[in-house]
Amino acid sequence: MIKYCDMGVDRTTIQLDFEKNGRVPEIGSRPCHFHTREGLRVTSLKQLVQLARDAPIPGQCTEEERNVDGTCGTDKVSEGGRRELHLYAVQMSRNFIFAPKYVGEIFELPHVKVPQNLPVWLEVISLKPRVFDVFNFFDREESAAIVEKAIKETSETHRIKRSSTGASGYNVNSQRTSENGFDTHGKQAQAVKRRCMDVLGFDMYEESLTDGLQVLRYNKTTAYIPHLDWIDDYQKQQEHDFDTEHLGSNRFATILLYMSDLEEGAGGETVFSHGWPPKQLEEDRVQFQDALEALRNSGDVSTMLKKNSWEEKMVARCRSRLNIRPHSSRAVLFYSQNPDGTPDNNSMHGGCPVIHGEKWAANLWVWNAPRGGFPGSPKNQEVVDRNRAAGKSPDDGQKKATFTNTKTDERMRNAELFFQDTFWSKFGFQDTVLNVNTYEGHQWNVMAGDKTLKTFVIDKKPNQMYSI
Repeated sequence: MIKYCDMGVDRTTIQLDFEKNGRVPEIGSRPCHFHTREGLRVTSLKQLVQLARDAPIPGQCTEEERNVDGTCGTDKVSEGGRRELHLYAVQMSRNFIFAPKYVGEIFELPHVKVPQNLPVWLEVISLKPRVFDVFNFFDREESAAIVEKAIKETSETHRIKRSSTGASGYNVNSQRTSENGFDTHGKQAQAVKRRCMDVLGFDMYEESLTDGLQVLRYNKTTAYIPHLDWIDDYQKQQEHDFDTEHLGSNRFATILLYMSDLEEGAGGETVFSHGWPPKQLEEDRVQFQDALEALRNSGDVSTMLKKNSWEEKMVARCRSRLNIRPHSSRAVLFYSQNPDGTPDNNSMHGGCPVIHGEKWAANLWVWNAPRGGFPGSPKNQEVVDRNRAAGKSPDDGQKKATFTNTKTDERMRNAELFFQDTFWSKFGFQDTVLNVNTYEGHQWNVMAGDKTLKTFVIDKKPNQMYSI
C-alpha cells in the first residue's frame, strides 16, 4: 500500500493539500487519500465511524425489491448480516474517479446539495469511455439564467463569438463552427462550478482547478469535430507542463450542461466517436460506411450539408456511435484522464451538427492540479527559461490576484470575499489565502454580514497582492 500511494518524485504531481496531508511517520512517503464509493472524501476518524454506522447491509432480494444503490434494506438482511462500507485508496498525486461495474449502475450522492434539496445521483451510461448522467445537477431556472447572462455579455474576452481551439491564443478552427463565451464569475456559474467539485470528490473548492464555465451556441448545421478535452503538448512547446502521467496538470474531467430540448432526429448530440451505444450487441453495431449510406438514403441532410463534407460524416458517426441527446437541464460527466494520469483516448467526443432548431449548452473543465497561471501550477522550466531569455512574457489578459487576511483587524474575523455581489469564498481568520483568476476592471468586495469593509479593483499588473 505504501508503494502504491507514493508514486515517486518523477510521477507525483504537487497538489494544493500536500502539506496538510503530510507524510507517513518514520517512513516519510506520501499517504493515499480515501473516498467512499460515491466519491465523498474521508477526512477524519469521526467521519469514518459515522460512515461505517450508516453503511448499508447487503442481503437477498429480488430486482423489484432492490434499492437504487443496489442494496436490499435492513428488512431483507439474513441473520448475522453486517454493514459494508467500500473505501477507495487514491494516490496522493491523483484524483478520485468513479469506478462503475456495469451500465445502469447508480451512485447516490447525498453530500451534493442543489436547489430545492433534490436528490443527486449518477447513472452509468458507458464504461468505455467512462460517461455518466448526473441527475438533478442543475435546474431549468439556472439553465435559463446562464444563457441569458451569456447573451447579454459584452466584454471582448467573455462575449459569445466564433469558437476557438488550442492551448494558447484565439485560433479559429474550420471544423469547429459553434459559438462560445465564458462565464467566470456569475452567480449561477459559481454555484455550478462549486457543485461540480462536490460531485467529483474534492473536499473543498479551488478556483485554480477549474476553467470558467464555457457557454456554447450551435445554430443550424454548426458542429465540432471529435477531439479530446485533454490538451496535447507532447513536444513541450508551452511553458505550462501538460504531461499528467508525470508532473503536469491538464483537464481531468468535464461536466456537460444542456440548456435546450432537441427532439430525436434534430441533431445536436454529443458523440463519443470511440464508444458504442449502451447494451448494444456487437453484431448489431453499425459501421461508419453503412451509417453514411443510410443517412444519404434518408435524405435528412441532403439539402443542407454537402456530400462528403466533414459535417455529413459527423452526422453518420452521431447516428452509429455512443451519443448523448440534449434536453434542458441534463448534465453529463466524463473523464479525460485514466486513473494513472494518462489521457483517456476513448473520451474523444464531438458536437453533432444541429439539423433542426438551436442548441445551447455549457461545459466545465476540471483539472487534476492547478492550471497555468496559478500558484503551484507545474512548469516546463526549460521553455520558461528560453522565453525569458528571449524577452517573451505570456499575457492572455488574465490577471492573478492573491487575497490575504492578516488577522490584525477584528472586523475581518468572519469576512467573506465577493466578486461584485456574488459570494466567492469565506475569508476569515480561520480561512486560507485566496488565489483567483480575474481581469482588469473586475471589482472584489470584502464583506462581513451586509457591510462592505473593503473594495479592490483589478488593474493592469499581471500579478496582484491584496491584504486586509
